[in-house]
Amino acid sequence: MPDSPVPAPGHDPAAAGGDFRPRVDPPLSRAFAKDPADERFIEELNAALAPMEDAGYGDLPEIRPTLHIVGAPRSGTTLLYQVIAGSLDVGYIDNLTAAFWRAPVTGLRLSRKVGVAPATGFGSDFGRTTGVGEPHEFGYFWNHHLAYPDLSERGPDHEERIDWVRLRRVIVNMAEARGAPMVFKPMLLIWHMEAMSRAMPRTCYVWIHRDPRDTARSILRMRLAVRGTVGEWASLRPLGARSESDPYRQVAAQVLLLERAIRGAAARLGPGTVLPVRYERLCAEPNAVIADIRELMGAKGEPPALRVADLPVFSPGPSRGLEEHGERLDAALAEIESELQAAEAGVRA
Repeated sequence: MPDSPVPAPGHDPAAAGGDFRPRVDPPLSRAFAKDPADERFIEELNAALAPMEDAGYGDLPEIRPTLHIVGAPRSGTTLLYQVIAGSLDVGYIDNLTAAFWRAPVTGLRLSRKVGVAPATGFGSDFGRTTGVGEPHEFGYFWNHHLAYPDLSERGPDHEERIDWVRLRRVIVNMAEARGAPMVFKPMLLIWHMEAMSRAMPRTCYVWIHRDPRDTARSILRMRLAVRGTVGEWASLRPLGARSESDPYRQVAAQVLLLERAIRGAAARLGPGTVLPVRYERLCAEPNAVIADIRELMGAKGEPPALRVADLPVFSPGPSRGLEEHGERLDAALAEIESELQAAEAGVRA
């Protein structure tokens, strides 16, 4: 029989059981709003499947690397995910499997059984993909296992609430079911990269980043599309940005704080665990980026085989648009950057 993992200190066992409720999202625009009836159906399906899924997990060693794609929102994470899923023999979360966020092995097996083939058209709508075989970020899964009710950063003691033993167990069983390394795009893991590496030493990251100005402008476009206004938050919300009321300073702080969080973790984890990739290089040289990723994963235990030997060159997303907001956004980026540098200098002093 499978063993029973010991919960981490402060972990609420209900978070892994029937009492857990998925994250609470803010009101979304009509084009991005979720159907309440569909959401209830998926919740009830997951609640029914979770006990069977848990009972089926084996006590397995970590023999394959796990790759996580990290980056600020609108920095190219979705395109990178699509490139990896489309070109490498890896396990990833497609849009069918994503419905089974409390029974992911069941989802992977069902996807294989009905013949869902890895497929991507390299397109998305602010991170949302269409088509059953397209990659999905699996947000409910990560909110569930990382104990987040939403997308706001928690305090430094939050990691004590995360059941890292259980998360490791689930991911290892997913890799076993797929018979290949797993690849994820977990936004919330930006704040827990080192803890994840301690829990699973074969963890590796590919960090995609682009010019902060382009990223910030794209986040403003996302706010308009997803929330209907530039004045409402969208996606990850760092602690240091919560006090900001001006939307331009909010976005500037969002981009710069997330980049700093990843950069700091990358420096501590080292190049053997974190591979930095510029968005522009991904677009211009996707085959070279894939070669680097295979080398990174190979050093952690298993380089995935190539499924597609020659990827197309991509056109970078628009860096223009919202010109009426550009001056205020540029000023906010300069202000926040100066404030962060002053704070860091004060800490060093």
